[in-house]
Amino acid sequence: MQTYWMALDIGTTSAKICGVRDDGWLLGSLQQAYPVYERPAGGREQRPEEIVRAVAGLIRQAIARWGQPAAIGLSAAMHGLLAVDRIGNPLSPLLIWSDHRSLEVYQAYRAACADSVYWHSGIVFHPMLPLCKILYWKQLRPQWLAQVHQWVSMKEYVLYHLTGTWATDYAMAGATGMFHLQRFDWHVAMLESLDIDLSALPPVVAPTTVFAVQGEQALARDTGLPAGIPVLVGATDGCLAAVGSGLVGTADLSITVATSAAVRRWAAHPVLDDRQRTFCYALSPQDFVIGTAHNNAGGILPWLRRLFGDQDPDIHTLNRWIDEVLNVAAGAEGLMCLPYVQGERSPVWDPLASAAWVGIRDIHQSRHFQRAMLEGIGFTLNQSIALMEELLGPAGRYLLSGGITHAPAWMQLLADILNRPLQVVGDIDASCAGAIQLIARMHGYEHMQIRSSSQQAEPDIVFPRSEPAALYADLQKKFNRLYPLLKQWQESE
Repeated sequence: MQTYWMALDIGTTSAKICGVRDDGWLLGSLQQAYPVYERPAGGREQRPEEIVRAVAGLIRQAIARWGQPAAIGLSAAMHGLLAVDRIGNPLSPLLIWSDHRSLEVYQAYRAACADSVYWHSGIVFHPMLPLCKILYWKQLRPQWLAQVHQWVSMKEYVLYHLTGTWATDYAMAGATGMFHLQRFDWHVAMLESLDIDLSALPPVVAPTTVFAVQGEQALARDTGLPAGIPVLVGATDGCLAAVGSGLVGTADLSITVATSAAVRRWAAHPVLDDRQRTFCYALSPQDFVIGTAHNNAGGILPWLRRLFGDQDPDIHTLNRWIDEVLNVAAGAEGLMCLPYVQGERSPVWDPLASAAWVGIRDIHQSRHFQRAMLEGIGFTLNQSIALMEELLGPAGRYLLSGGITHAPAWMQLLADILNRPLQVVGDIDASCAGAIQLIARMHGYEHMQIRSSSQQAEPDIVFPRSEPAALYADLQKKFNRLYPLLKQWQESE
């Protein structure tokens, strides 16, 4: 069997594994989905045992295909929170980023905490933060807190069940709202002021920190991984997507459109926005990922399809559906959509924001409404790109990754709205590629070129078309006025 490195990404709706040889050759990718459970009052949660089962199955498949890995690098979604006891058993479900049961806590603490969280942790105060989720649990089940040994994300949970060690990285700690960007550790003064036990948070370490697989740990036993394999702590999926897209040391900008969406740039120092519209996560003291995050992207498309009568919104029929929707003329014949079905983060950071279609007439059919929402997602991303270039100057290349890269018509729509050429990063999941790059750095490679049999000689670039781009430039101005108008209406007596 060949020598290879394994990247494991624990996403919101699925886990992925990529195998890459130490010469940069991609052996293949594996993926396993798991459910998200809806709960009352905005609850969205997952069962950690189902995620671990999916991860174990993928590791077994990878070993069967490629042999034992020489090293493993971890990546995971941000803002999830899980309570565990002293032997690593879950005491709660995993509350994922889109769980908003802490909305009342957020509203109660916003005035006191918002500025401190942003200027110290680099993240906008929001109900998604594990900080708010811990405060929610403190209010809901105060007697239960004595049983909680650690508050963790799924990445820390998987790391523990591979290595027997609790640890988190700078970026994942930053995504909690409890981090101190200047000290690269937990913000102790904030924790004390909110009566949150520092000892219940895992130690913060660099993403390249290595622990070894321990044979007695559950994931080692269940997969056949031998003791001693190095496991990199890794980082958040967003930061590793930035690394995997090649942003480090460049002025390039990455756009990821998957269940949610994000726009990211690299900086050599922290960059914060006076109006608190962006995030700033640390990978190292010399590497920071600056960006915006969006709730409403691919994750709302199944709802959009069901809303207008599609009884089986399967991922395998997505491209056919998009092609049908985009048969409607650009601009949806005067119909415009503010796509904030799940509230919105950037650029408005309003968990109470809602969606709206504006300009409805009797000529509009279901496909008009659906096209208008796809366009609204693009307009929102365009706002974020303008914001990023306002903070950091013009970008070099515009790199596109995520599930959208499997939908050619949607990529073309986005290029037209942004009026920018989009270079597709698609052969390997960008977060997995970032995890592999961290392993490569550990072995002395400054930047490994990952190659595959399907890789094209020239990069795949989607160019905007002049006529729809000109139309969308005019429509963007109208879109930019929608949210303030709707917010004023929502807040009126």
